[in-house]
Amino acid sequence: MSTDTRSRSLTKGRKAVLAAAGLAASLTAAFALGPAAANGAVVIDQMAAQGDIAVGSLACVGPFVAGAKDIVAGSGSAFVINEFGVPVGVAVDWQLRRGDANTDFFTDAEVVQKANSDAFSTSVQPGSKFLPGNFWVCVSPAFSTTDPPTTVHYKMFLGNGLPA
Repeated sequence: MSTDTRSRSLTKGRKAVLAAAGLAASLTAAFALGPAAANGAVVIDQMAAQGDIAVGSLACVGPFVAGAKDIVAGSGSAFVINEFGVPVGVAVDWQLRRGDANTDFFTDAEVVQKANSDAFSTSVQPGSKFLPGNFWVCVSPAFSTTDPPTTVHYKMFLGNGLPA
């Protein structure tokens, strides 16, 4: 085989490998983003809050304004830092609150879901009687038996989700 033929063969092989890699990358992106992202029509709105909260307090993130066809997704986690500096989950009281479209403050909203856990995750799907509406995710530390009461660290998220 001549040097010129070998060079053309290597070049064709490299182009084929690069083309296959490019196709694989584009297919991976398309499958990861899904058909909604490919249309470019979906905008993900997300609100987040994090901080420290003491017993007797309530912290909320929102309002997230959801239409009749939206998916509302909310989640949160709560933890304390132990003596070794490691975060340890702690049970707190979580709430998903919902108000009508003209409700703009969480205290005027109705509690539609509650949980007592170190982690919280919920969603409201299209077709739910709760849609449309304004939503909040709220956290409050459960009663403390420690003296002094422990401050709890939290992280919360609220926004629209994409169907699985």
